[in-house]
Amino acid sequence: MRNLHLGSSLAILLMAGTMGAACGADYTPVTDARLANPEPQNWLMTRGNYAGWSYSPLAQINTSNVKNLVPVWSVSTGVDSGHEAPPIVNNGTMFVSTPYSQVLALDAATGEFLWRYKRKLPQGFAALHNTSRGVALYGDKVYLPALDAVLVALDAKTGKVAWEAKVADWKDGYYMTMAPLIVKGKVLVGVAGGEFGVRGFVEAFDADTGKSVWKTYTVPAPGEPGSETWEKPDTWKTGGASTWMTGNYDPVTNLVYWGTGNASPWFGDQRPGDNLYTSSTVVLDGDTGKIKGYFQYHQNESWDWDAMNAPMLVDFQKGGTITHRLLTPQPNG
Repeated sequence: MRNLHLGSSLAILLMAGTMGAACGADYTPVTDARLANPEPQNWLMTRGNYAGWSYSPLAQINTSNVKNLVPVWSVSTGVDSGHEAPPIVNNGTMFVSTPYSQVLALDAATGEFLWRYKRKLPQGFAALHNTSRGVALYGDKVYLPALDAVLVALDAKTGKVAWEAKVADWKDGYYMTMAPLIVKGKVLVGVAGGEFGVRGFVEAFDADTGKSVWKTYTVPAPGEPGSETWEKPDTWKTGGASTWMTGNYDPVTNLVYWGTGNASPWFGDQRPGDNLYTSSTVVLDGDTGKIKGYFQYHQNESWDWDAMNAPMLVDFQKGGTITHRLLTPQPNG
């Protein structure tokens, strides 16, 4: 097994429009069971596992030999800006998303180009951040939240579009940069745009059809639990609490943990109250999206101290017994 290093330097250019061979017929579908217990040699989701550890148990590369790593191949993505997506690997096929809503499929061992999808964004579209933080795999599909707030399902073998689903209207300030979370046949996505006064939400789509299964807003409307924390009328309509980072999931309890962003507008005196569920971790039922709990890290937040990073799920030993806990560092310390 060769050591593989895929850095940010771009050494081999890909000709525009060039296409390689499609992924072989032996592409291994991604199942619920594989996501719950991912094989160490693969990286099937953005943080490696549902618990959000971002940790590989592989031991071939360690502190004694890491200095011997050398590049074995590199490719050009063809775009500039910040690349923030981890490579997702399924039995030798690597999927990498890039800024401007592009997905590359590569042979992980050689860097051979298999296929590329690049979305044509609407005329007049603009986003504060053009990045992509990753894709999700399920069945024989690759799921990309495109910048223009459309969820795109691609055939993992060919890169052809299987279906598209509109998540929000980009003309209202919404856009998407996060990696999806797969939960029991559903594709969960969140939205960016808190700086433009959107009302944040998490939405689940059927992985096969693209139909919406549930949608949960992270700013409550009047009469909903937490609405009293928006004391000034109508401020909830543009309250922020965007959901632009991927959540974590506990298959045992079927609970999803998702982080929310800043409130809008920036200055708290314009929206008096604690402003739930901004700068919070919200706990969602994986089947229905119902809010089962929350923790707000900073009330009436005015310093852009987003709580976007969902807590890691960690088991601790305490008094000879295992306790299930959440662990999270947050920007406000």
